[in-house]
Amino acid sequence: MPAPSSVPDLLDRVRRSGLVPADRLDGFLAGLHASGMCPATPAPLLDHMVDAGMITRFHADKLAAGKYKGFQIGSYLILDQLGSGGMGQVYLAEHAAMRRLVALKVLPVFAAEDVVARERFLREARAAATLHHPNLCPVFDAGEIDGVLFLTMAYLEGKTLASLISSPRKPVGERSAAALVRK
Repeated sequence: MPAPSSVPDLLDRVRRSGLVPADRLDGFLAGLHASGMCPATPAPLLDHMVDAGMITRFHADKLAAGKYKGFQIGSYLILDQLGSGGMGQVYLAEHAAMRRLVALKVLPVFAAEDVVARERFLREARAAATLHHPNLCPVFDAGEIDGVLFLTMAYLEGKTLASLISSPRKPVGERSAAALVRK
């Protein structure tokens, strides 16, 4: 779908996305109108929605691009994209009932029909689920919903090893490298 060119177009996508309950969205819009702060274009309205905590910046960027599907996988609401790699994308997601933040790894749609890629993804999920160590990210669940294979892991906030070792300030010294590996 093309990017929304007007506020009504944007609001149509927000409603279709299911990200914001209709009554909450209507109340928010009424408050904007009452305060005289109702934007005439989509971008400022999205900024107001992000500032109000109604949607995330990830949601705003996707809605601004015309997307309104794919924010939910089963009972998980996707909040942000954390990374991507050869075996899929990793998202920050929240479990609807538990309100627990998780890392949700998803096999790319183009690989969903590839039997080898599917088996490799599921093999990784099963192998990761058998590992129990304080320095390894626990795996909670794996499954398939509407043709989308996913793996649910604990969300561990912090820097990635890749960002630590590729920092432009200075290379990692031998002692620091050893300490990182030892942890």
